[in-house]
Amino acid sequence: MDITQDFADANFVITGYESGSVFINNQAHQQSLIISSDSLIYPWEVNDVFQLNETSLASILEAQPEILIIGTGETLILPEPKIIALFAQHQIGLETMNTGAACRTYGILVAEGRKATAGIIFPKI
Repeated sequence: MDITQDFADANFVITGYESGSVFINNQAHQQSLIISSDSLIYPWEVNDVFQLNETSLASILEAQPEILIIGTGETLILPEPKIIALFAQHQIGLETMNTGAACRTYGILVAEGRKATAGIIFPKI
């Protein structure tokens, strides 16, 4: 699905997604990644939501976005309560959803000029 919008000053945008791929600036990516309007971490060494911990999330916590959106693949998988608490402690909003919804939501937030980050998780093949 193509989700191209007007992204103002964003250097990195999600321009589309399909099963097994997310398109960043029209380039396909098939491994987990972290994207914000001004940075892309690819690959991100997380292959399922249960690998989330302070170490794997350190770059996000340092950047202090308003919100982190985690895309968990075709289906929603909630992170462990300690991860939810970690983001609450840092006063960062956390939303977890399937990857398609995460891509669309990230795009809307960036288009609004919000300081959003998305972590898109692909299972290791």
